[in-house]
Amino acid sequence: MAKRGKPEGPIRWTTIGSAPYPTADESCTGFLLQAGGANVLVDVGGGVLGPLQHYLRLEDLHAIWISHLHADHFADMPLLYYAFAFSERPMRKIPVLGPVGWASRVEAFVKSASDHHMKDFFQVVELKDRGIAEIGDLRIQARAVEHGVPAFGLTARFGDRRLAYTGDSGPCDNLVTLAKGARVLVAECFASEIEIPSVHLSPEDAGLTAAHANVSRLVLSHLAPSLSEEEAIERAGSTFNGPIEIARPGMTFEALSGT
Repeated sequence: MAKRGKPEGPIRWTTIGSAPYPTADESCTGFLLQAGGANVLVDVGGGVLGPLQHYLRLEDLHAIWISHLHADHFADMPLLYYAFAFSERPMRKIPVLGPVGWASRVEAFVKSASDHHMKDFFQVVELKDRGIAEIGDLRIQARAVEHGVPAFGLTARFGDRRLAYTGDSGPCDNLVTLAKGARVLVAECFASEIEIPSVHLSPEDAGLTAAHANVSRLVLSHLAPSLSEEEAIERAGSTFNGPIEIARPGMTFEALSGT
């Protein structure tokens, strides 16, 4: 971890995957958030743990942040528990931040003849709206969003650099709030059509959120299977005039100071 002091360097956001179910080429949702030496896994969907290890060793993680408890964002958490519980190398007890009840959900899944407690291997932290976690000089604030279940987006801050992530959410005021001041907004785009009410964003919704928050760059992730990348960019561009890109597996985006 970097020493405390004036934060230097960008916020980096690498897409591990964002598919609704694992395919031969892509895992479910998982992102690697890095700044100032801090390594945070954001969402732990099905199939994430394998490709994650192309980028860093599991023992080099400093925290895990879970937006909500749907399987495509959470299903590999029991396997991550196994990795920590049965590792041949000592693993530090890192914080896992997720919606209320995440630990008991995993404990029920891995239940066997002996008890398995998340607190034996992780710092169990439950997210709340506006709650802030600090990992070195990296600050992550949670914002409650609209998804039909307890769900959170985040704003990552490192010095004057900011990056925002919607998690899964329909349009809501907190999406604009979390994205304000961010250079990069990573927005899910799983609604192929505009729906009212909705628990997902359409491309137009993602563009409007980016425009209202005045972000510099919009990155679309978690596209609906019926939505092509070209269509998603075109439709989001109808409501947002800035650069728009697609979060493909292995791609890293950076939030820089003043750009």
